[in-house]
Amino acid sequence: MHESSVSPCVHAILAAKLGDVERAYEFYLRTSRLDLDDYNNDTEDGCHITSMAGTWMAVVEGFGGMRVRDDKLSFNPFLPRKWKSFSFQIGFRGTLLKIKVSKDGVLIKNISSNDIAVSVYDKDQHVKANDELLVS
Repeated sequence: MHESSVSPCVHAILAAKLGDVERAYEFYLRTSRLDLDDYNNDTEDGCHITSMAGTWMAVVEGFGGMRVRDDKLSFNPFLPRKWKSFSFQIGFRGTLLKIKVSKDGVLIKNISSNDIAVSVYDKDQHVKANDELLVS
């Protein structure tokens, strides 16, 4: 029933992980529009900060497929059908990365002075300090 404001975002992440991209997008819309559309008929009590954070989680962990595996960041992203691209920044162990997912691939910009090893689509990648890498 998704009466909890965190329920749709968790379902978006799980649907994405299972490869059900259409359902992942539906749950993302539900979490991102929870207060805008007043799904639970309770916005007079205030906004759901958990749903706002859940929207970010649905994009990063759901569509971006971001996980921490074997002590490093791993990405298995997909681009929602209606989108041209999406991007986000993530700090990980002193390294700041900007990730952009588009039809061209996954662009990883390392905005720090540390090299970092990441995995993209289950392949190890090395991104040098203050450099970028495009994985198509």
